[in-house]
Amino acid sequence: MKNKLLKGAHLSGHKCREILELFCEDITATQIAAISGISRVTVNNYFKLIRKSIAAYCDHDPETVISYEDDPMLAGNQRLPVVYGFVSNGRKIETTWLQAIDGNILQHLQDHGNCNSFLKNIETFTPFQAIADCCNWKLHWLEDTASSAVSILLSDIAGFWSYTKGRLQKFRGMNKKMLYLHIKECEFRYNFRNEDLLPVLNEVISYPQKRKSPVTLNEDCGFM
Repeated sequence: MKNKLLKGAHLSGHKCREILELFCEDITATQIAAISGISRVTVNNYFKLIRKSIAAYCDHDPETVISYEDDPMLAGNQRLPVVYGFVSNGRKIETTWLQAIDGNILQHLQDHGNCNSFLKNIETFTPFQAIADCCNWKLHWLEDTASSAVSILLSDIAGFWSYTKGRLQKFRGMNKKMLYLHIKECEFRYNFRNEDLLPVLNEVISYPQKRKSPVTLNEDCGFM
């Protein structure tokens, strides 16, 4: 059966599994190309589809990623902010791209830094415990960091931000669409950092099957 993950690809089930296994080990596309003999372009195409599936899984909505990918207004709009909301429930971190944030608020953040009394009065930020400005690599707290009641949750967010910032700062000049996918990958890797990623990724790959044009891996790749 033909591999359905990437239209036009002619990889064997073994090579398909190899890409997924090495992705779980956090090996770069260039390194995988050298190890597997698969072209770096093909590996990167697989990586993008894997990350789209991860984003859909993390957002609990397969249609979210599809509509974003297919909307040129979103994909090409360089005025969209690069600000994300973070929240922790003690078990998992969730991230949300705050596309509708007002430019005046962004300017206030840049001018005044952390100001949780100001930010907490803004409805857009109500669900979150912190927001990250990915242009200036700054984390702004919406909770009182001195409060013992939320200290564990905030510590988890701080750990996630340190992990995410370290990964993303390697990718200078990344466009907003790809940044979204990479942040979702960071969310996935951080939340499952103490687990074997491959079985989890099997579930992730099968999640988008509700789409009209599902992104799936067939049984030849060994994930179903």
